[in-house]
Amino acid sequence: MKQFIDFYMVVISPWCYLGLNRLISMSKTYDIEINIKPIDIFSIFKEYGTKGVKERPLPVQKNRINEIKRWGNYLNIKINEKPKFHPVDPNISSKVIIASLLFDNDLEKTFVLTKNLCEAVWVKDLNVSDESTINKICEQLDLHENTKTLYNKNEEVFEILKNNTIDAKNNNVFGVPTFLYRNNLFFGQDRIFMLEQSIKANS
Repeated sequence: MKQFIDFYMVVISPWCYLGLNRLISMSKTYDIEINIKPIDIFSIFKEYGTKGVKERPLPVQKNRINEIKRWGNYLNIKINEKPKFHPVDPNISSKVIIASLLFDNDLEKTFVLTKNLCEAVWVKDLNVSDESTINKICEQLDLHENTKTLYNKNEEVFEILKNNTIDAKNNNVFGVPTFLYRNNLFFGQDRIFMLEQSIKANS
């Protein structure tokens, strides 16, 4: 029976970006399917009373920046710990990922799109809440025409984002990235090694 991981994410999370390469590598190594599930993270924060990045105590904000720097260096991934456009509404970028899953039906292509969207925020200082920015990123990739044109118009895309968010809440997801494997929740890119241990134990 094919195994899978539900990957709850948004591209404006540095931790989603920093975990992406290892997640892709793990899926290939263990032949495990990744269900990319963009969610409305701010609605989850609101429901649970979680403070946004700029509302957190100053020492927490400073430590977060240091941790982004450290993890970027440790993983040898280029990342700007203070991107120009952050935080911004992640829902447009989430919708284009969902549209790619719908219309391209090619997980590898959707992962490339997801990585490019993450890099737009964390490397290139671009605003992924701006539709023209999203359009330019889409144009650079060999995506289905419907992905490029319907991501912010298609009702099914809206419904999937809504249902992903409901699904996340039902599974006690409180932040991103969260990985759900065999009904076990692993929160944060720094838990990927524990996720891998669990996959090995069930292989």
